[in-house]
Amino acid sequence: MSQHPQRRKLPLIAVYGETAAKAEQRVTELLDAAGASPAEVHTLIAAIQAGAVEGAQGEVIELDTQAPSGSSDQVHEGWFRAVEAIAGRLAHIADRTVRQARTAASVPDTPPVVSRSEPNSLPTPVDSVGEDQVHLVFEAAERIFVSLTGYAGFDRDLSEEILAVVLKSVSAEEQEGYVRQLEAFAEVNRERLGQLYGKYGPGGKFGDESRCYLTHQPESVVVCERLDTVPMWLTSVWNRGLDAETVLERFTHLWRFGL
Repeated sequence: MSQHPQRRKLPLIAVYGETAAKAEQRVTELLDAAGASPAEVHTLIAAIQAGAVEGAQGEVIELDTQAPSGSSDQVHEGWFRAVEAIAGRLAHIADRTVRQARTAASVPDTPPVVSRSEPNSLPTPVDSVGEDQVHLVFEAAERIFVSLTGYAGFDRDLSEEILAVVLKSVSAEEQEGYVRQLEAFAEVNRERLGQLYGKYGPGGKFGDESRCYLTHQPESVVVCERLDTVPMWLTSVWNRGLDAETVLERFTHLWRFGL
């Protein structure tokens, strides 16, 4: 049997998360001061994000004719198919970003994604998260996770270890109301979360816990919410605080593309 060479790990951008979160907070404050509703603010920001993704898709499409010169027809065809696949994924991400914002905006009393702080302030990063907050968020995530999966065989110690890191991507201004924000996210995305766990979670057809244990852990609800809210910030704190970069990469792929 032939042995495939070990794949080279692709570089992961993890430097703009905090800057992006601060910029989003500032834009939110300005729109709020101008009289925009939280739902409208969220929809506008999502439209900007989708436009950025669409711009990236345009640049990717331009690569379709740039296969290495002198390559065989087979290489050219493979190149085109790869560009086509990436462009399709980016289009999907842009569409999904706008669709989720519209869905959230249609739910009454849904709290804004970014909590309000004092005028002209930026979100305040936290160096550590207290045990009480970790336990509070864990209990909320556990309720959501068990209601969707019926599974209680997870590792609570692992959950608390991961949450102590992941919750650093929640600003100081958001921490107090974060449980309510998480519950609102789960309500809006209940079908999508159900698909994730039904396919990759406990008892799922592709539920390989050894490959990505997050799908069997309640803190995955928090990871999903942070991926949809401040993905670069989440990646930054995860990579600094946990020795499990591949786990987040795999889970991100499942949440974004695996459904």
